[in-house]
Amino acid sequence: MSIVSIATAVMLLGVESVTWSTANSVATGDQDVPAIAANRNGQVAVVWEDDRDTTAPADDAHSEIFLRLFKDGTPVYEVKLSGGGTSGVAWKHVTPDVGLDDRGNAVVVWADDPDGNGYYNVPYRVVSPTGSVLASGRANASTDGQQVFPKVSVDPDGVPGSTSAVAFTVVWEDIQGTNPATVRASGYTAATTKAYEVVASQTTGDHRRPDVAVLPSGEALVVWGNGGDVGLVRLARANGAVTLSRRLANAQAGGEQQRPAVAAGAGGDFAVAWESDHTGTRGVWARSFTAAGTARHAEVEVSSGAGAVAPGIGIDDQGNVALAWTVGGTDPQVWIAGRNPDGTGTGRLGAQLLSQATAGRQEQIAVAVSPWSEVSVAYTDDNDGNEFDQIILGTGVTNSDW
Repeated sequence: MSIVSIATAVMLLGVESVTWSTANSVATGDQDVPAIAANRNGQVAVVWEDDRDTTAPADDAHSEIFLRLFKDGTPVYEVKLSGGGTSGVAWKHVTPDVGLDDRGNAVVVWADDPDGNGYYNVPYRVVSPTGSVLASGRANASTDGQQVFPKVSVDPDGVPGSTSAVAFTVVWEDIQGTNPATVRASGYTAATTKAYEVVASQTTGDHRRPDVAVLPSGEALVVWGNGGDVGLVRLARANGAVTLSRRLANAQAGGEQQRPAVAAGAGGDFAVAWESDHTGTRGVWARSFTAAGTARHAEVEVSSGAGAVAPGIGIDDQGNVALAWTVGGTDPQVWIAGRNPDGTGTGRLGAQLLSQATAGRQEQIAVAVSPWSEVSVAYTDDNDGNEFDQIILGTGVTNSDW
């Protein structure tokens, strides 16, 4: 599709004016797999895979990781964070994620295979509010096996006693040989100071596709799917010790519960969303919890109709959540909805399409919510059907139906 150079504002049913723009400044090639983060000061960070040399949209060889920061909808910087790879091989950098603190520092992670051997590690970059790389490292200490699908969350307040230090937690899927996957977590109390690396999931069973949310206390909430259920644990800032015992986020049994996403509020309350087909059709379900880990309500289905996948979630300081997902098919579409802390939808966004265009494919939506309930989304768009995507950014949504 052609790049959109001028932001446009539109009105959608139950949604206030949304400002749309293209997150990536260069349209060449294929842009995929966006992730998004927001803070309380009007800053929004978007990362994506950028494959500018591709001749086939499905080919992600030589894809790079780009980060762009916006302030009140205006671009501040755009920077490439990955470093290419070995000449003559199908090196790649894929599945990025981003976190953002309230000072505007961003942390980006991804899975990289710079030598094209098919095995991945998890690099990270800490980026200043002006786009300078402050620190680089690798989240996984051991390079044995396979490290994939990383996620990151940043302490919104930074390191206690410091006006500049950045604190964050990285999680990923770790696969050693033919053994089932586990979920590992690395916590950082400064840009290059690793406080711990632990197995967050159980050590038995198969645990996949984790997500993480760091609280202002520095503790990290980690969720993952193990096929039949969604696991949940909270880890201490200092050493990764378990401070909320491993448990299930879901109560309903049967079917598959997978691809969870988690978001945490300033007071320690949190919410989890995931895919489930326990009713016989696949949809997106969600549940909110107190800071003590007590469920506020039974899980509720937030998607409308079957085929909803890949949920994202954000939470404001009042515990209201915004959820986004993709509905698959020949022409996938992206949706959004809101819920109250008690799981009801009264006064929140009703389930609806949320995209700049409706023709062609819109998918891979990610959502971020500021403490003030400002909602931002990023998704991939191919409205002209050429199979090459751009990353569309939407800002200005408020999680209410009035």
